[in-house]
Amino acid sequence: MKILHSPHTLLRRSLVGVAYLVAIIAGLKYGFDFGKQISGTALGIVLAINSAVFCSFVVGMAADRAFPPKATEPEQP
Repeated sequence: MKILHSPHTLLRRSLVGVAYLVAIIAGLKYGFDFGKQISGTALGIVLAINSAVFCSFVVGMAADRAFPPKATEPEQP
């Protein structure tokens, strides 16, 4: 099975990786701030983790919509 990595593929992977990183950082920051305002540091930490996971799901869905996976041909013996 051949795996070809074109510059476009590497660029797409890099852009998706940067989008994941930005979303996770934003989720951590805003989730912690919100949780701290509501109940304190403990809830801030829980909501930060929850928000980061949710943001990564959203970015994953958006990346799948923007760059749909290509159909692969079955391997022939």
